[in-house]
Amino acid sequence: MRYVRTLIVTTLLSVVSNSVFAWGHTGHEVVGAIADKLLTANAANKVQEIAGISLQSAAKWADCVKDVAPKDGVFKYTQNPKYEAPCREFETSEGIARMEEYVARNSDGCGRSSATELCHKQYHYADVAIQHDRYDRSYAGTSDHDIVSGIKAAIAILQGKPAPAPFSIRDKREALLMLAHFVGDIYQPLHVGAVYLDSFGDPINPDLQDGNLDPKTETRGGNSIGDGSTNLHAEWDAIPRSIKPTKISAKMLEEARSIDNTPGDASLWPAAWASDTLLVAHRAFSGVTYREDLTKPKHWTAEFKDRKAYLKAKNRIQREQLAKAGARLAQVLNTIWP
Repeated sequence: MRYVRTLIVTTLLSVVSNSVFAWGHTGHEVVGAIADKLLTANAANKVQEIAGISLQSAAKWADCVKDVAPKDGVFKYTQNPKYEAPCREFETSEGIARMEEYVARNSDGCGRSSATELCHKQYHYADVAIQHDRYDRSYAGTSDHDIVSGIKAAIAILQGKPAPAPFSIRDKREALLMLAHFVGDIYQPLHVGAVYLDSFGDPINPDLQDGNLDPKTETRGGNSIGDGSTNLHAEWDAIPRSIKPTKISAKMLEEARSIDNTPGDASLWPAAWASDTLLVAHRAFSGVTYREDLTKPKHWTAEFKDRKAYLKAKNRIQREQLAKAGARLAQVLNTIWP
């Protein structure tokens, strides 16, 4: 369970286990690489001055800290061999100390129980039912420490303002590392739009329920919804192999450049971005039904009207969303540092 609720939430996104990177580290690098190419000269200089690394590199950090865990009363980083390469540049003595200290400051304070994730892991997502067409803080699956709130907190620090509780952000470098990752997360459809299931595997709107849902419907962010040898969460994390951060195609870069800036005050942008992604999530869940996996307690199996067409559409959606995320990351930094 990710939130302390009488409502049992089942989502096809949200929770990312320690062994899984949202978008995959390659996807986050693609977002950062696109943004690197869209920065103004001043914004690019500020990124180097504050972070000392490119956005392509910075975008991985918030997932690397997921390998920090409590051990003998303190938080310790343990290298995960599976992700040694993407996290290697943060594994200096200073880098490890920063990761451990960040998790220590952002482990509690968000109203979590012993059954829910550490706070910093909950910063990566929101669980808005796909029956809705916009993000709204009155909806189930949103909180003052969800992905929208996390981006707002990082922007505030970069603007020289304090971060709202429960966020504890040490400095602008930490805020930039968070922002580079979270903007990628908010454009992953399964990090905003969620499917809530009843005991028969039928999608329901939790905001219209009385809260009495069968505990078997909890799916650990789609990790318990199988599709052959993998699961839906993992499928959406994995981007097409043809997309590489070291070689952003001219078409993808042009698509990112063509995206109109979000209007209004920057503090309102994260909610607008989440609403945009929620509409895309409608497409992400289209044509999928769910049946209980009788061989595994609390597991479901995804069934597709046309799996081949679904995966083809998924790849197209991922390309569109990665371009949007890169454009939005550049927009917010270009606005802070014109």
